[in-house]
Amino acid sequence: MSKGIIHLWVLVALFLLLITSVGFIYLKYIKQAKPAEISSRIDDNSSSRPLSSIAKQSPSDSPIADSSNEITYEMKVLVLKYFPLTNDRKNIDIATTGDVGVSYSEIRLNTETITKNLAEALNKASIYLGYKNSLAVSSLSYKIIDTKVFEQGVPMLNNGSRKPDYYTIMLNNNICNYVENQGVSEVWLWAYQGPVYPGANAAYLSISESKMAGPFGDISNSWREDNMPKCSKTYRVYTFNYGRGTAEAMESWGHQFEAELRAVDNNLLNLFQGPNYPQTLNQVGRCGSVHNPPNARSEYDRANRTSQKSDCLDWNADSIGATTEISCINWGCEDKGDSYNASLNYMIWNWQNLPGENNDKTFQGKKLRNWWVIHGDFDNVMRNNSRLTL
Repeated sequence: MSKGIIHLWVLVALFLLLITSVGFIYLKYIKQAKPAEISSRIDDNSSSRPLSSIAKQSPSDSPIADSSNEITYEMKVLVLKYFPLTNDRKNIDIATTGDVGVSYSEIRLNTETITKNLAEALNKASIYLGYKNSLAVSSLSYKIIDTKVFEQGVPMLNNGSRKPDYYTIMLNNNICNYVENQGVSEVWLWAYQGPVYPGANAAYLSISESKMAGPFGDISNSWREDNMPKCSKTYRVYTFNYGRGTAEAMESWGHQFEAELRAVDNNLLNLFQGPNYPQTLNQVGRCGSVHNPPNARSEYDRANRTSQKSDCLDWNADSIGATTEISCINWGCEDKGDSYNASLNYMIWNWQNLPGENNDKTFQGKKLRNWWVIHGDFDNVMRNNSRLTL
């Protein structure tokens, strides 16, 4: 073979080696670069998600959310109102209500105002540390989807019990259609308590502040008779007195929420609430209950300006946290009307301290979930035997 041919083959071999090397380098670059490019797009999408895009969902639509998920539960409400009227149909019949005898137009307007105030107060109350975090979102969002007005007294049982006939009231209002097809989870029933029953020191109408019906029975602030129509999803019925205000309606709602929390984890709720009368007992207050704040001397002591040491602002389920002086100054002592008074302000403040969205609390090494999930997604909580810890 001539030297010229040998040189030609050497050049061909070198050319093939060069092409192979370039191809290898290119493939290696593609394999390294592509994941980085994809990752960049994912990060861009996640970081640009606006706060307003936080999911809203109806109860029981999805698995239980943990406290790292920003979910607002839409609580849909059916409002029922019962107004017994005088013969001229201009006034509320005080012979039936016992203490409300104002004009029909006035009391209707009052129920409209309180219904609106209550929905707004509950939205506000479910914002974790909302009194100091203006960017936090509410865990519950209340929406009135229908209102029915009845110009009559509340239908009652005919067995001498003096109790409203909740079963018939719910049945006649087609409650399961509202619950199963329209997403209603609460009924707000506006009524009264009636005059004192003859021969007894009790109101004539023996109402339940709250009742519950559904797959998991009647877990409520009532006699728990479980005697309302059962639908495939849980609903609650609150009976509010239209002779009172938003604070009293909020209290009735709050006792129902306490009943649900106790059913899930009574111990942790007790640790959150602490002693009932910290100031009288000379004990460190915690965050308080619906009735009694961290500086309470007695029942309903929500306008108490005398401070008491409490660890609510640094509440720790495992032990007493750092204490501060707490009084109604923290939530607002003044009475400026139905939507701003010490009782209502306290309950909003109290629940804003409840472990909520994105809380960093733990108990015995376990992270605490968003406790508002208990009310917002009750059926899933019960179905999964969930606790207040994750």
